Amino acid sequence: MYNFESVKNLYEDGYRCIYYDNNESNPSVYLKNFYNEDSKEIQFEDEEQFAQFKDYLDSLNSLRG
Repeated sequence: MYNFESVKNLYEDGYRCIYYDNNESNPSVYLKNFYNEDSKEIQFEDEEQFAQFKDYLDSLNSLRG
């Protein structure tokens, strides 16, 4: 089950988005931690949750800019 705070914690722990699949029925993202070679798949319940995650990624990228 998707939990936005847990996704944010994964990013703080070094996980990065390597791929996302915006399938209408089951959007998901794949995260990888390149330090320990672990990976996770996050499945979203709906498009709104996926959009929330994408907005979070965009905010991180704008800070680097």
